[in-house]
Amino acid sequence: MHVVVGLFRLFLVVLALVGTRAIWRDGDIEGLVYFTNQTGFLIAIVFAWAGVASLLRRRQPPGWLKGAVTLFAAITGLVANLVLAPEDPDAPAVFLGLTDGQIEHELLPVAVFVDFLLLDAHRRLRGLDAARWLLYPLAYFAFTTIRGFVSPGSAYPYGFVDLDALGWTGLLVNVVLYGAGFFVLGLLIVGIDRLLPTGPLIGRYPERSPAARSETPEAAGAGGADASR
Repeated sequence: MHVVVGLFRLFLVVLALVGTRAIWRDGDIEGLVYFTNQTGFLIAIVFAWAGVASLLRRRQPPGWLKGAVTLFAAITGLVANLVLAPEDPDAPAVFLGLTDGQIEHELLPVAVFVDFLLLDAHRRLRGLDAARWLLYPLAYFAFTTIRGFVSPGSAYPYGFVDLDALGWTGLLVNVVLYGAGFFVLGLLIVGIDRLLPTGPLIGRYPERSPAARSETPEAAGAGGADASR
């Protein structure tokens, strides 16, 4: 089962790289200003780690990091579908019959959450993690604002961070409202993690270690049973 889990995670890396190809393949560095693309690269890095670790049965990324990726992917999907204008219906398919919007705003956020829900170990998160995760969206608000000052005339990536259109009052209101929403979403992820059993719901397997490899099959089996509780 660990092979299936590993391949699934590496497939998400492929999807994330397809979604960000304009940056790493075509050199469109300006694309890094978008939260969606930043999240895509984070997914690629963390899921490459998780995928290889699954295949080799090594240590997985820490819970706080996997939870952060889950939150940022959820933010990407929710904002795209609830706040931003819908994708052009004539957008071309770029991979497996899917458009960029379908990959980045629909498939990846859902797949990342499913991975967190079914394939991750649980009860690794704390409420404080939700507060720590919030630092990144707040830093993103600060980044887009500073960029607007440093590079006058540059388009803001999203309307809800457009200082020129919103003014300081409107921007600060959005920072508070979106920040509160993201914090609640982070707490929801932590709450789900705390309610689930300790081990993954699917594909439970013990991580391999030098000590484990030296054990007898009977002892290794007992260790795996303990690790899955």
